[in-house]
Amino acid sequence: MPADDIDWRRPLFKVILIGEAGVGKSSLFLRIKDNVFIRGLQPTVGIESCVKALYVEDERVSLAIWDTAGVEKFKTMTRNYYRNTHAALLVYDVNNPASLQYLTKWVSDVMDFAPNALRFVLGNKCDLERNVITDSTENFRYAHNCECVLPVSAKTGEGIDNALNVVATKLMDTYKTPLFYESLYNSTVEITKHQPRQRGRPPRECCQTI
Repeated sequence: MPADDIDWRRPLFKVILIGEAGVGKSSLFLRIKDNVFIRGLQPTVGIESCVKALYVEDERVSLAIWDTAGVEKFKTMTRNYYRNTHAALLVYDVNNPASLQYLTKWVSDVMDFAPNALRFVLGNKCDLERNVITDSTENFRYAHNCECVLPVSAKTGEGIDNALNVVATKLMDTYKTPLFYESLYNSTVEITKHQPRQRGRPPRECCQTI
């Protein structure tokens, strides 16, 4: 979405894609941005971003999606882009158990540089046979205080709209009206948290585990 079409009075949340090279972050980003899949897409070197608008309970919400380079030698550079992050999408390859294990160091970065960001686990390539067992993803989720685990496929587009809606809904549940704008990059909005839920109120079920 062009910057001129963004309603800056509406909530704008910064969301980053992180994970090891080869898990399909850039393919996910391209699917979100242009709804296309390019076989043999080269790894991202640097940063790309786009804005995805959607509705949560009839309220228009914008997600500024940032695709960060997963190659290890560029990791120091990408740390500068954690600032003002509201949600981190931790991407692994459901066919590669090692990619889930490597997410531990990325979680550590999120906790260091964006400690207030919500964390979501995305299992990419769900259109293929899965080699990562459900217990492993659930253990990872609980160990690192992630909101939920969501299956997606950059190749087919499966699960991506659902994942973005889950992320947007969780963000709107957690945050309220923006207080001020910050003019760095695309005017990321600073959001404040709601008061804690009342005791005894059941949490909203919205996530699918893989």
